[in-house]
Amino acid sequence: MKKRAGIRFKLLLVSLSLLAIPWAGYRFIQEMAYFLRDAQEQNLETTARALATLVRGSNSLPADASPEAFYLHTSAQPVVLDGYTEDWQELLPLAQSLKDNPQPASLLLQAQGKQFYLLLQVVDHDLIYFNGPFVRYGVSDQVLLRMLDANGVTREWLIAPQAPGNVSAYRLSGKTPGPRDQRLEGQWQETSRGYNLELQLPADLATSGMGLQILDPNPGPLPARETPDSIPAILPLIRPSAPLGSLLADNLPPHSRIRVLDSQGWVLASAGNLAPAPPGGDSTLPWIIRKLLNLALRHHSDDHLPIGAHQTRLEMEPVASALSGRGGTRRYQLPGSETLVMATALPITTPQGVARGVVLLEQTTDSILSLQNQAMQRLLGITLALFAVVSLALLGFASLLTRRIRRLHQQMESAVAADGRIIGSIKTPAPGDEIADLGRGFANMLNRLQEYNRYLQAMASRLSHEFRTPLAIIRSSLENSAEVKDAGEKQAYLQRALKGVDRLELILRQLQEATRLEKALQQVEVQEFELCGLLEITLENYRGIHPDLDFRLCRCSGIKVQGAPELIFQALEKLLDNAIDFHQADTAIELSVEERQNQVWICVSNRGPTLPPDMDLFQSMISVRRDTRQQPHLGLGLYLVKLIAEFHGGSARAENLPQQNGARFCFSLLRRQ
Repeated sequence: MKKRAGIRFKLLLVSLSLLAIPWAGYRFIQEMAYFLRDAQEQNLETTARALATLVRGSNSLPADASPEAFYLHTSAQPVVLDGYTEDWQELLPLAQSLKDNPQPASLLLQAQGKQFYLLLQVVDHDLIYFNGPFVRYGVSDQVLLRMLDANGVTREWLIAPQAPGNVSAYRLSGKTPGPRDQRLEGQWQETSRGYNLELQLPADLATSGMGLQILDPNPGPLPARETPDSIPAILPLIRPSAPLGSLLADNLPPHSRIRVLDSQGWVLASAGNLAPAPPGGDSTLPWIIRKLLNLALRHHSDDHLPIGAHQTRLEMEPVASALSGRGGTRRYQLPGSETLVMATALPITTPQGVARGVVLLEQTTDSILSLQNQAMQRLLGITLALFAVVSLALLGFASLLTRRIRRLHQQMESAVAADGRIIGSIKTPAPGDEIADLGRGFANMLNRLQEYNRYLQAMASRLSHEFRTPLAIIRSSLENSAEVKDAGEKQAYLQRALKGVDRLELILRQLQEATRLEKALQQVEVQEFELCGLLEITLENYRGIHPDLDFRLCRCSGIKVQGAPELIFQALEKLLDNAIDFHQADTAIELSVEERQNQVWICVSNRGPTLPPDMDLFQSMISVRRDTRQQPHLGLGLYLVKLIAEFHGGSARAENLPQQNGARFCFSLLRRQ
């Protein structure tokens, strides 16, 4: 058999509706976060616009920017001239690839004070060193360097190593290498992929531009240079502007980074950093809770937006939109952290509306994430506590309900025997809730069933008694008739037997009368009629039948009711017959009418014996007559009166007269509205 869910389980399921509270709180927190991010975006755009105006007024942007240039980095870490990359680790990801060279190569430039440093990394698996008393151009692996100073003077050097280690730079004049230049120092070191060249030279030699060519004597995709004039053009040097950087640092919002770009996307100045801050909240929470919070509070970010901290040139969105004059805002996530960054780029325009540069302002959303985490943790704590308290309260309440219902069930089981007999009772609970009402209802039901059982027992006894007398008469008469010889005596006994049969027939007729009335009540139609006239007609009929009795009608005039006159007449007959049977000789039988609110009570009173206490005379088969009567009586008259009264929306009652010298039987009808 399928196991049914108990009240406790169902109430616990109901308690799950509390989960709507954290969901609603989560949605509210999300909406607040969206609002805060929108406000942050607007503030960021306002700040970026003000910075763009400030930078435009500083005249720090170049008039023309070249798409091809060498970027000169600045670093606080000292450079050790050894040909290795340990002191260049921070800048290695920013190395620029060299084009139009026979071998793949990358270049890094760095300025420290009055010195200029160069790191060249070349991929070459077949190195050839210079060997001989004189340097010859193009017969070994060499590097050609060209510098342009502030005066517009171009100088060229040829680096031709004889072995790994220190290298010398030879001035080029025309086609022939000249003497060694002591101002340039360098180190050449072989690597697993080729070689590294690290140079140091005075910064004033490369103020305006630089060109670089790798010479490889082996056949390659490009021929070796024959004359110095065929090297690529000198590219400008992009130097970060210290004054512009100071200007940006003085106007730096908290948790932000500002970068100013030229019209080609080269970074001219920057200030600030976006170091990820730990999200706010309780770090002592279990890691699974923190993981779920991070998943629930995951923010939207734009994919493929690699804006690095040290990039020298930026061309992606939103920079591209700003360079086209529109500007824009994007969100991206810092690599290796949960920090979300909002990046706003706005153009720096000339009075004619031409974009000469870009202000890129980035700011973390750590404060919003911190507020979200704290709010979610508080919400989670409150929800868990509330859920636990409510669940325990519901569980306790369900246990209390279950215990009360089980106790009521046990009382019901013990009050009714297996064969249906009422063998006990239910303790009537005090007025309270619905379960108390249910207990009182069960108690009343058991009392009524007990009374009905007593009624059934009394009915069986009464029917047995009523049938026993006529059956005895019939039996004795037939037996005596069989024994006598005289025809007259036989006839007398037969007549006596027929009287017994008539008495049985009368009993059956009375039983059928009650049955017919119960069926007739289902089809009777009611009508409006004058009650007092019906009462007068009824009493006139009884005065004609019983001229020796005194029938009186008290206080009745102009009362109209809704009902069936023939049924009310039948009820009056039963009450009058009952009064005739019990009235005291030489006393009147009174018929009276009482109006109470919307009901009319019809009462028949007689002097005589009083009613026994605690007996429902309006039940079927109930009678208090003595056994000395000549006609059988099953106690159905008052029961029929009760049926007729209930059909008319009323009730029936019986009571002793105030002087305790008789009884009054009444039934009520609904008055016409």
